[in-house]
Amino acid sequence: MLDAKDSYYLVALPEKEILKKALKLQEEFSQRYGIYEPPYPPIHLTLAIIQPASESELAQAISLLTSLLPQFLPFRLHVKGISCFSPPYKSLNLAVAPSEELLTITRTVITRLATCGINSHAMEGWDYHISLVNTVFAAREWTEEEFNEACAQLARENLALTCTVNNAELWSPTFPPLKVLARMTAQGRLTTKQNR
Repeated sequence: MLDAKDSYYLVALPEKEILKKALKLQEEFSQRYGIYEPPYPPIHLTLAIIQPASESELAQAISLLTSLLPQFLPFRLHVKGISCFSPPYKSLNLAVAPSEELLTITRTVITRLATCGINSHAMEGWDYHISLVNTVFAAREWTEEEFNEACAQLARENLALTCTVNNAELWSPTFPPLKVLARMTAQGRLTTKQNR
């Protein structure tokens, strides 16, 4: 039975130069400030947060997403610099350009879930981002001074990166291990319910 507060995350998985740079920065800041211990949280872009009221709604959401998402894959993802979210998040991020393609994906997902009566919300009106280091799953919370220093350091990076996103997944909010409820590709649904 699901708690009404359970949230599941529909995420896009960056590849190539964005993934490589994000992993490097995540490890660098994690080690320098002792924020995360391996395994580090997976690099991703959240497309929508889904809050089904029951197991049957979750199953319905998975069915809808695995049939809907492949038509939007692959799509281009553009990093346009950095963003830092202040306390309580204390999050260092790669800022993602809110392309029309990205907005269309999130609007369509939210609209289709709503027509099924499934509660969800998108990141629209919010800054699309790829989190590098923050307080979620942290071994310790960094101080405000450390966070500000790290944000200033990240701002010195020249970040204008692009990649093609070929895969999207639906995640449970637990980590580690990461629980993948569904994986979608341009070819369709690949797997469901796996841990990694």
